[in-house]
Amino acid sequence: MEAKQQHILVDARLYGPKHTGNGRYTKNLLMAIDKICTKYPHIKFTAFTYPDLVTDAKKDLKNFDVVACDIPHYSIKEQLFLPSFIHQFKPDLVHFTHFNKSIFYFGTSIVTVHDLIKHFFKGKDTTTRSPWLYWPKYLAYRLVTRIVILSSYIIVPSKFWQDYLSQNYPIKDDHIITTHEAVDPKFLSSQESCIENPESYILYTGNLYPHKNIKIIFQALTKLPDLKLKIICARSDVFLQRIQKLVHQLKLESQVEFLGYVPDDQFEKLYSHALALVHPSYMEGFSLTGLEAMALNCPVISSTSSCLPEIYQDSVLYFDPDNSTELVDQINKLNNNPKLRQQLIKKGHQQVQKYSWDKTAKLTFDYYLKVLSSN
Repeated sequence: MEAKQQHILVDARLYGPKHTGNGRYTKNLLMAIDKICTKYPHIKFTAFTYPDLVTDAKKDLKNFDVVACDIPHYSIKEQLFLPSFIHQFKPDLVHFTHFNKSIFYFGTSIVTVHDLIKHFFKGKDTTTRSPWLYWPKYLAYRLVTRIVILSSYIIVPSKFWQDYLSQNYPIKDDHIITTHEAVDPKFLSSQESCIENPESYILYTGNLYPHKNIKIIFQALTKLPDLKLKIICARSDVFLQRIQKLVHQLKLESQVEFLGYVPDDQFEKLYSHALALVHPSYMEGFSLTGLEAMALNCPVISSTSSCLPEIYQDSVLYFDPDNSTELVDQINKLNNNPKLRQQLIKKGHQQVQKYSWDKTAKLTFDYYLKVLSSN
């Protein structure tokens, strides 16, 4: 007896590095699933993405139908019109690879919740909007969050977030799983050559929202006048302007360099020549930032917050994210001990190998099958 034909639809509007971490997750996950799905001819896969991304997605996903969808994420149109767009494909299951499911879509769905950082960090310092607009929108976000979580099967990238959701929402144990993310394969080719004498700079990579806690690095720099900081941040917004103003106030212009957007092919040299990447964040969903640095022969100094110890384990040096003296001590320890730096690079390579998109895709695909069989 032939298996019943089933259809899985994937929201891939955030596809590729253009959409930062969420885009890397969507692209690498679907490319890995693309290799698996040939073993299941009774399941049809369709991905929808923005019109300008269709060509790239079709090139990557040989076993998917790829269709264009011009409905913006985080928009009123998404809430109102995305359900009718989805219904035309008659899917048995929809996977929203980011937290942007319409509350008016009532079909069986899986949502990847990368984080709920806005539950912890809110208020005027976290937004560019005026209070009269921000707070109503924030309250709507919290309401939508609850509706989406309770009406979906959930994937999270770390046990930290699985525990948080399980403790704060009435979620059944079989309605949530953790699938760790992994480094983009393109960053895994340079692990043989390590720089023994790094240059006198540290790296910070990421956006500049308040929860990223970059201010602690500036506090450390005031005590390390011979050390420079290179900041990789593609976003040009009010948060960047605030940080640039702070650098001026602290008289750190000679030590801090804003690199803006850096193409992936320039990462290897930039990372491998750095003393370390510093990851000072108060909260992350998974955080590929440190793993990418490890893959590129760069040691990591990380805060002890949220999921970071879970993901990095013993492959990094840790510091209290509110204690700049601890950060200074860890930087000096690394700077004065070349052997320790090489040990951390080796540990970093081993840590990176614990995660792979093939593993993540297998867990995700098994979850698809479980959800399909129970509905």
